[in-house]
Amino acid sequence: MIRRLRYGAVIGVIIGALIVSACGQSTTGFNTKNNNIEGERVQNSDAETLYMKKCVTCHGTDLQGRAGPNLQSVGSTLTQEEIARIVTDGRKGMPKFGTKLSEAEIQSISKWLSEHK
Repeated sequence: MIRRLRYGAVIGVIIGALIVSACGQSTTGFNTKNNNIEGERVQNSDAETLYMKKCVTCHGTDLQGRAGPNLQSVGSTLTQEEIARIVTDGRKGMPKFGTKLSEAEIQSISKWLSEHK
């Protein structure tokens, strides 16, 4: 009986770990690079949607930061161009998104973030 309880506890821990590790991850494996025609304008609502898909896990739902830094006033310290470069090339602790997002998406999200002052 004790063995059965231990087995159940181990299974519960494994399932919990899988659920936590899956949070914020795309289950489709969809690459947005080819989703937009080059040069297509992406609206702010699209930038917010993109943020919720790609950035929220590290930067939080309200830009408050989690594993990544707080972005609530990022526009007061970085220009749109600097933000775009960071999104494209990454930096310590942040992956590159230059091969995962279109140029229009990078410009949209960097413009949207630069407006947060």
